[in-house]
Amino acid sequence: MKITPRNIWIRMLFSGALLSGLVSTDAQAVEPDTSELPLSDAGAWLKTHGVTPHIMATQFWLGNPSAGTSTNEQQSYTMLFAGADFDLEKMGAIPGGSIHFMQLWVPFSSNLGYGNSAGGMLAGDPPPYIPKVAHLLRFSYQQKFLNDRLSFEVGKSNPGQFMGFSNCNVAESCVNTVLNKTAVFGPAPYAGWGAIASWHITNQLESNIGAWRTYHAFPFTNGWERWDDDYDSGSTLWVANIARRVSWQQEAWPLTWEALGFYNNLDYDDVYYTVNGTSKVTDTSSTVRSHHGVSGFYLTAKKAIWRRDGGADSTNPAPSAISLHASVTQTLQSDAYTGISTLADTGLIWQGPWQSRPLDSYGLTFRWGRFTASEQRYLQDMFNAQGGSGWQVPRNEYQLSIDAAFAITPALNVKLSGARTWNNTNWQYVYSSVKPENGYTFWLQATVFVDKLLGL
Repeated sequence: MKITPRNIWIRMLFSGALLSGLVSTDAQAVEPDTSELPLSDAGAWLKTHGVTPHIMATQFWLGNPSAGTSTNEQQSYTMLFAGADFDLEKMGAIPGGSIHFMQLWVPFSSNLGYGNSAGGMLAGDPPPYIPKVAHLLRFSYQQKFLNDRLSFEVGKSNPGQFMGFSNCNVAESCVNTVLNKTAVFGPAPYAGWGAIASWHITNQLESNIGAWRTYHAFPFTNGWERWDDDYDSGSTLWVANIARRVSWQQEAWPLTWEALGFYNNLDYDDVYYTVNGTSKVTDTSSTVRSHHGVSGFYLTAKKAIWRRDGGADSTNPAPSAISLHASVTQTLQSDAYTGISTLADTGLIWQGPWQSRPLDSYGLTFRWGRFTASEQRYLQDMFNAQGGSGWQVPRNEYQLSIDAAFAITPALNVKLSGARTWNNTNWQYVYSSVKPENGYTFWLQATVFVDKLLGL
């Protein structure tokens, strides 16, 4: 399946801790008639002349009715996106060349510290933390060769635009904290200088290798940094993958998968030990151990296991079907940066249960997260140091979620997710003596594709 500019931006709109995950990549093949929309003539002219505008708005709400150290709190964000892709070949300039640009604004937000209240790595991290209003998401030049099978791109971007895609029905149910924070991809709003080479081995199989300047202080960047940020937190990330991406029209029983490896050369403090082998929580006079470099891998797959039509209709871009998916993300250091060793998930996606609404989908997902032994000790020492008692910090967290994605109209999508977390921890916020409660969290998101609404 070829990734088009619109698919990339839909992936970005629902990516990482903020926005990845398509409503359905295959559903993009279902294009409505735009001839009667207000700017359809202008949209057709722009398309003919190589300009594809992107204008989107999204609103989301989160809440923790019963999970965390401070329950029944809510968070909300309003986000506006504007940008365009420029096809330089259609403009009569450079064959195979294009420029990509996207800017994000977050004019309204509330309760930025919600993640601290919700708890650990599962309950507390889908919430995005976006303290700045404006963010450059992408500003890059891409050059394609060999009938678009080979491409190179350089400029400002986020690795998650190209690799590390979630196979969950609603990506917010499976936020990949290891890729976002340990590997320092950064959530979707955060971009750095990068270069990537992509090779489409076949129509279904592709491979990518790229390098980015990333910042572990990414919430305080805006994407327009010249090289380093104001906190001197920059490091170099190397990522490579091989992936198979297949649509319903390419295979009756699609199997998609991705294998990804990463290495970031950042320098970081040990999560627990001082140079004397003591706890940095209780031995504040000793220097903390330091480490160089963090690496790991990400494996994911999704397979169709049932279709209402039995696979007979190869022309249907969105059949009623059930797919099974699973993924695992693993760090390779016992002292891994951010203290997470493993994230894994498995679940089912039911697409188009009702024939009248083929683009709707529902998901059921089970997740597991595991800390390094040092991180568990650090969380326990911090809880005790704050005056807490009577609670043993668990090393494993578990979560079960149900979610749904609705294509209300071609220009309006709604997503929701509800989750129950067990063994919730103080990973998000260690400066509390309150034991985090197990319980429920939710996410609700509405997105308007203004460009589609106008006919652009």
